[in-house]
Amino acid sequence: MCSKIDRSRKEHFPVTVGGFNINNEDVHKMLFSVGSPVTLKVREENFSDIIKYKLCIHDNEKETNYDRRIEQKELDTTEMADYVIECLSRMNKKLTPEKRDDLCTVIGEILINAEEHSTTKFRFSIGYFKEENIENKHYGIFRLVILNFGQTIYEKFKDESCPNKEIVEKMRNLSNSYTKRSLFTRKEFEEENLWTLYALQEEVSSISPSEYKRGNGSIRFIESFFNIKGSKEVDDISYLTLQSGKTRIHFNGKYNIKNKVNSNNDTFKVMTFNDSGSIEDKPDNKYVYQTKDYFPGTIISAKLLLNDDDLVQLNN
Repeated sequence: MCSKIDRSRKEHFPVTVGGFNINNEDVHKMLFSVGSPVTLKVREENFSDIIKYKLCIHDNEKETNYDRRIEQKELDTTEMADYVIECLSRMNKKLTPEKRDDLCTVIGEILINAEEHSTTKFRFSIGYFKEENIENKHYGIFRLVILNFGQTIYEKFKDESCPNKEIVEKMRNLSNSYTKRSLFTRKEFEEENLWTLYALQEEVSSISPSEYKRGNGSIRFIESFFNIKGSKEVDDISYLTLQSGKTRIHFNGKYNIKNKVNSNNDTFKVMTFNDSGSIEDKPDNKYVYQTKDYFPGTIISAKLLLNDDDLVQLNN
């Protein structure tokens, strides 16, 4: 994360790089198995319970054709899913067919969202798989981070050149409604946070409707994440977090996707982080909120517990 600064002033540039909780065992393992010290070839360690998935960088400029970029995304998705499957095989386990489909959807939709909403040419993905023993049961935990740099979600919709004018107009009307009801709170919940949340809803995209081919977008990976996670009774460990600019949205199962019916009697899905299921009502500030730190793009991180309801035993 970073702060918005005047980059022309030399004193604003850091002379050292550090971190928080670096002595935490999990943080230490992540940093020195796949983290920045490894990427920068400063330091790398091997851990018996960690299987690495090192940084993958995709350059959009290498392929400008939309359909071929989709094909590349499918290849990247398959590669990462196969990595998880290989990790589980070392535990003599495999994903059920349904959970494999959900995992591919989570990975694939996040990858293509990172690609479509990026204003720079690269997207990045990285992760690792860790074996865990919880209450004498053998599980796998998969950590995944996919990110891009450039405009934030809010900045892209706010930009005058945003091609989806109809969606932008709906966002502006929603902002006016919040302003009239005094629902915005400075430095806690502002227009940026509302628009970022709105961008996750079904059929919402910054891409021109004439070019948008994929349908449900963000709501698909959210739904598949919840399918893998299951109820809190079977999994209170998995979570997914999105940060774009100063907006952070945290998914842990407290709030789920709801089906709504519009004036044309069509059903659509919403994720509003409130009991009403209406984007017109303010979301729970424990799950959608403004952060002090600013991320220059969009980053999605997930922690997925792969346990008994996701796995079956391999035949010996």
